Amino acid sequence: MDTEATTDVATAGLSDAGFAWAVVGLLLALFGIIIGFHIGDEWGQKAPDKRTYWKYNGIAYAVGIGASLLVWLTGWVTLAFLTVGMLGGAIAGLKMGYGASVGPWKAHDRFFNRSNKRAAAKSKAAAEKSATGGWARRKPAGEPETDEPELMSVADPGDRKGRGR
Repeated sequence: MDTEATTDVATAGLSDAGFAWAVVGLLLALFGIIIGFHIGDEWGQKAPDKRTYWKYNGIAYAVGIGASLLVWLTGWVTLAFLTVGMLGGAIAGLKMGYGASVGPWKAHDRFFNRSNKRAAAKSKAAAEKSATGGWARRKPAGEPETDEPELMSVADPGDRKGRGR
């Protein structure tokens, strides 16, 4: 058996340093997605209408492509993962922050059966639930009205007869 041939085959793949750079690149991409999502979410919430939403999308694309071009020109290719991740995160964050179905997101929302009417109905139901007082609906009918909820005490267990045993 030729040991030189097997050594060449073993080292022809990814080296340890190459694998480490690949992991660093993936971590940078994940970090970029998280940072981009937070930035996009903030700007999406600030967008009052579709025109401003699309303007913010254009700015995100321009900044993302420009930063990616700058990284490729410097030769720090591993940082390209960060810029691409930030661009993808910003686009998704803009949509989530804006909330309405716009552009290609309409097909996505239809496919996953997410409509703005359903989200509005849920928020209306949540508002009604909080307006009714929450715990007050669960109190027994004969109890007097109080401002404070009745809390269960575990400090004094009482006698065994009262506990239903």
